[in-house]
Amino acid sequence: MEARTVYHPQFGAGRLLKTYMGGYEWEVLFESGRRFRLPAREFSAESVTEIQGNQVFAPLKARTIQLETDQFRARQTLEALRIGIVPVQDAETLTIGLEAERVTLDRAFDRTRERGGDVLAVIGDYGFGKSHFIELAARRGLREHFIIAAASLDLTEVPPSKAHKVYEALVTSLRYPDTGQRGLAPLIRKALEDPQAISQFIALSPREPQDCPLAAALMALQNCPNQSAFEEVVQWLSAQAKPQMEMKHCFKRPPRLYISGENARQYSYLLTGISVLATLVGYNGLAVLIDESEHYSLLRATQRDKADSFFKAMIIGALGLHNGRVNGHDIPDHARAEYPISYASDIHMLFLFALTESEDRMPVGTWLAPSQIVRLDDRFIEKDIREFFTTLLRYHALAHGYDYPPPPERYEGITLDAPAHLARALGQHRINLREMIRTAVTICDLPYVHRDYLPEDLLTELRRGLKV
Repeated sequence: MEARTVYHPQFGAGRLLKTYMGGYEWEVLFESGRRFRLPAREFSAESVTEIQGNQVFAPLKARTIQLETDQFRARQTLEALRIGIVPVQDAETLTIGLEAERVTLDRAFDRTRERGGDVLAVIGDYGFGKSHFIELAARRGLREHFIIAAASLDLTEVPPSKAHKVYEALVTSLRYPDTGQRGLAPLIRKALEDPQAISQFIALSPREPQDCPLAAALMALQNCPNQSAFEEVVQWLSAQAKPQMEMKHCFKRPPRLYISGENARQYSYLLTGISVLATLVGYNGLAVLIDESEHYSLLRATQRDKADSFFKAMIIGALGLHNGRVNGHDIPDHARAEYPISYASDIHMLFLFALTESEDRMPVGTWLAPSQIVRLDDRFIEKDIREFFTTLLRYHALAHGYDYPPPPERYEGITLDAPAHLARALGQHRINLREMIRTAVTICDLPYVHRDYLPEDLLTELRRGLKV
């Protein structure tokens, strides 16, 4: 097709290269050099009308930032930013750039809520914001009424080749949109308050209920008022402990949770089951977020096979057996028990994992479609830095108790010129992202602390220091 110019409210103008799904999605090369495949409804109404005729999708509104904080927390945020760290509670408001990546994340949550599941692999070099993106996803999921299971892998405590350790780290970290408690206990309690949800869950079980760890635990706890037994069942179901004495008073023969052998299927089954239970008690689903997956590259060949099995099982669990790229028959059964990969066909689970770019990383390109791979890089345009600086100045004003916007004679020139200098230094690799954040805080500090420090002098010294 002939390349046409279209306009996106976040990315600006670009050339339309291809359309997909009957014109529902567009692939566009933007003037910034970025190339993305996005829903047509996110572009301006004029662009859609020109390309689609009368078929107009509602355009995406420009993103607005609300600071949900007070002076004390704003001061804490600034202290973290002084060493180049964005606090987790400010992950959304202080994200630099990532507009397209956030759009992709929003679409993944939409698909998970509406169609049953999705998968995203986040790839980038060290220091490019993978952990930040994981926390961004967690906070977005909580706001969308998902429960969140997050884990950071390492070779000793949570190796990617040991599915039971990954499962334990995930379920003990569970976060909820309606309580500050963590772990499986809040979900189990909520289910026990809704007998109909438990009946539905048991009816969906692809195994005999007494042979399904989740269904069997719920049936046992329904008739067991013993609080100690409840706590021990939750610990056992979280893979934290073997069956204990109090637990056995109401749960005599719990199914076995395997800690060795080919156990990827069992733990994928359990995680998808948790997602099903979450939807039955009123949540929109489960988001499973795994960071530091690059430890895969340090595994031996046999260990990589087991890590492959777990990650592929989770992909099938989220996308279904007919996902097109991963074959469930390639994932072996345990020698002592056969488990389906997924608890049900409609589970509403998002699986997102992050890893560092390298030659011996996971072969995600063979597991996932290009649209399911998010690549983080250091290409920040001036608009990204300018938006960050403006938000940072709002935090600074709140922390120090002065009005926003600040006096133009003190800050207007700095607000206009400093982001351009920082963006240029980043683009020329003279500073990294963390150094840019630290420098931006200092730029906000100087006119406030030193009232006789002329903005022109500050900008001159900034240019000289950055060599731009």
